[in-house]
Amino acid sequence: MFKFRVFVILAVLILSANLFAQNDFEDALKKAASENKRVVVDVYTDWCGWCKKMDAEAYSDSEVRKLLDENFILVKLNAEGKNKLTYNGKQYTEEELSYFFDVFSFPTTIFLEPDGKLITFSYDSYPMKNVPGYVKTEEFKKLLIYFRDGKYKDVDLSKII
Repeated sequence: MFKFRVFVILAVLILSANLFAQNDFEDALKKAASENKRVVVDVYTDWCGWCKKMDAEAYSDSEVRKLLDENFILVKLNAEGKNKLTYNGKQYTEEELSYFFDVFSFPTTIFLEPDGKLITFSYDSYPMKNVPGYVKTEEFKKLLIYFRDGKYKDVDLSKII
């Protein structure tokens, strides 16, 4: 009987975690649309030291927090997660969605329009879908301003950072 209770509790926790992850991403997209804000998707893995460093430094900086809070909707995406999400009417696991966004290193930062459309931009004249790797706090502020102000539409990111 004890084993059955433990199994039921674990099953409920796993299903709840799946629901919360799905709601986080999908709720972020809904909120972005309703508030007309772009989305910052922080793609990470649990084992990634650079992800933790970026969380502790860039994402914890008061100026970065203010830029994010006032201008964006921030959502985290576990690149190894198995939770199901819906993006543009199609179901993905978190892992599949990270591949869809061409994420191959961690952390990676993705920007979406308020309607959820992936923002593409150029870096050194090369078309980009995301910003791979750790970004120092001062550069991250510049990056957020670049996307906040819509400069990605006509200014190469290499001119900014």
